[in-house]
Amino acid sequence: MTLSRLAFLLPALLPLPLVADDLPVITIRTPAGQMKYDRPVITATPGTQVKLVFENLDEMPHNFVLCHPLPDKKDKGLEVAQLAWQLGAAGMDKAWIPDSPRVIAHTGLVAAHQKEELVIKVPDKPGVYPYVCTFPGHAMAMNGELLVLQTGPGFTGLNYQLYLGDWNQLPDFDQLTPHRSGPIADKTLTIELEGMTQHFGVRYDGILPVPENGEYEFHLASDDGSQLFINGKSVLKNDGIHPSSQVISRKVNLEKGPQKIRLDYFEGAGQEELYLAWSGDKFSETPLSKWLHPARNNNSGTKAEDNEFTGIPLAPENGEAVLYRNFITDTGPRGIAVGYPNGVNLCFDASVMSPAQFWQGAFMDAKRHWTGRGNGPQPPLGYDVFKAAPAGQSLAILPETNTPWPAPAERPEGLHFRGYRLDAKRFPTFHYEIGSVTVEESYRPAGEIKTNDLRVTRTLKFKASQPPAQLHFRAAAGPLKAEGAGWAGDGFRIIADQGQPFLRGEELLVPVVFTGPAAAVAVTYHWNP
Repeated sequence: MTLSRLAFLLPALLPLPLVADDLPVITIRTPAGQMKYDRPVITATPGTQVKLVFENLDEMPHNFVLCHPLPDKKDKGLEVAQLAWQLGAAGMDKAWIPDSPRVIAHTGLVAAHQKEELVIKVPDKPGVYPYVCTFPGHAMAMNGELLVLQTGPGFTGLNYQLYLGDWNQLPDFDQLTPHRSGPIADKTLTIELEGMTQHFGVRYDGILPVPENGEYEFHLASDDGSQLFINGKSVLKNDGIHPSSQVISRKVNLEKGPQKIRLDYFEGAGQEELYLAWSGDKFSETPLSKWLHPARNNNSGTKAEDNEFTGIPLAPENGEAVLYRNFITDTGPRGIAVGYPNGVNLCFDASVMSPAQFWQGAFMDAKRHWTGRGNGPQPPLGYDVFKAAPAGQSLAILPETNTPWPAPAERPEGLHFRGYRLDAKRFPTFHYEIGSVTVEESYRPAGEIKTNDLRVTRTLKFKASQPPAQLHFRAAAGPLKAEGAGWAGDGFRIIADQGQPFLRGEELLVPVVFTGPAAAVAVTYHWNP
């Protein structure tokens, strides 16, 4: 492979050009296994500059090529892609970018799980400018449109407060404690916050610069309820449980200068959608939200719900747990993910008989592996992921107290997985052996996600006709400090329910003490508040 070809394959590893921090940012991603851009329509103002962040989440290389439109027809950039394919053997060295006057701007060939940033000078002439992936065979599916319109200003600052709860009407957020809060980097309304999919609410606070005194119209749609305030006064209210089928609008007189915007929103269950836009005498309807309403998305050629990658989310139903067995991020090839009804999730690694990770909120997205198993590992769909211990087994025989814990191995010697059994709620109990000892390992979740007190108790029951000496259970490892009746780790707290744990360096060990042929240990992991 030539150095030039390597440079195109790994552009994100090279120094990026310095750009102004105050440029508008447009982020476009390529969802894994879907052969498409996640945003088929983007907008920009004539003659301005924008920073494009192109993030490739797929397993194959892609690029982004912005083109001038054809004067007499709409080709979605296909002609430029065909010119790229004619490069033949030279195509890879040129990142499949043809020498064409239609090319306005482009990235390199961005490798899997890499990204590239570039500054684009938006054309002065309003119109529809296609963008396309020119890698051979991709253009028919991977294309989109930049709408160069005279648009209104967006937010100059935007923050959110996320709340957990199950409501049928907008709550009084002033009386609630936020679960999370912070700035929204791209200053665009989004409900894609920390993997939340249902039973949550958000309060957005932002500043909208009004260019001159005059009448402006605001447009709002949501699933479920929402309410818009300008300078503390209610302007639009769309409360209750309902779909986002209707866009409601209202005209208001505003003075030139910064105006305080507040938007309250809650999601019960099902679809989660939020659209906010505004328009004035000198600019067209300008979205202030990431999601575009179907009635405002006719230029994309796709359904509005296809704008964002929603995949095939799996979730517990009817009070039962849901299991997902496939390639899972940060887990060996024998991962078994379990989603419990109260929002506790974990992934048990049956290669080493240990939980690889815990998280709360949404469970898993099955889209990546729907048609096969070759699209890479699937990360958790929720948030607040923690790992109680680094990769490796949870049980080991230590001849001496200072014997080092066994080094991580893909299939540790002496450990044998024997499957799992589901109870009436489909909660699994994992069965395995360490030497001559049989082990039953189960998990019992507790608490509620909306009260921020989720926890899970891990219980191991042992049986052996001749119990071994010095069998130890490693309950946690890493930076740990004593806290009350337990210990605090990175993102979690742990309390021993059964057994006599002791701290050995950065390892929390529990000796397995047999009474006759049986023994048991149990610990409870809590998410840090």
